[in-house]
Amino acid sequence: MPMRPKRSDIKIIALDPSNSDRQELVLDGFETSVLNIARKLFESFEEPESQCWMSAFMEAERVFKAPFGATIAHAITIIISDIWHVRSRNLTYLRASDPMTVSSLTPEERYFMQMLQDMRRQNYAQARMFAMLLCEGGDSDVTLAAVERLCIITGDIKTPKLNAT
Repeated sequence: MPMRPKRSDIKIIALDPSNSDRQELVLDGFETSVLNIARKLFESFEEPESQCWMSAFMEAERVFKAPFGATIAHAITIIISDIWHVRSRNLTYLRASDPMTVSSLTPEERYFMQMLQDMRRQNYAQARMFAMLLCEGGDSDVTLAAVERLCIITGDIKTPKLNAT
């Protein structure tokens, strides 16, 4: 089982410029690490020449006990790859270097984290809803199955329920 960062509940405010509501999302240490890794991977998918995927894998290796760092980074890469290819529009995210990353989330980052949180709690219906929002109504089965595999790697889920090819 991977070693998780110390629990440091972090409240992040989700800012949606089209909505004046501010929604708080509490992330534990593991979820914060996943978000940081995901942001680097989002950037790598948007700008492949940046090779940000390397810093994402290095961050995962630093944060998670071997051999789980690369495995977790790979699982996150699969999730993001599917999301990136299903969406019809670009995904909005904060670059890892942006000072706003400490306290803010884009709407898509919020859906991503809520999907992960609900999957970790084995709340499949809620996780599916956030996956559909994240995938803009496109086929989210592969994304959801990939999130479940991440939760199996971390030990949050013992028996898989989803099977997507």
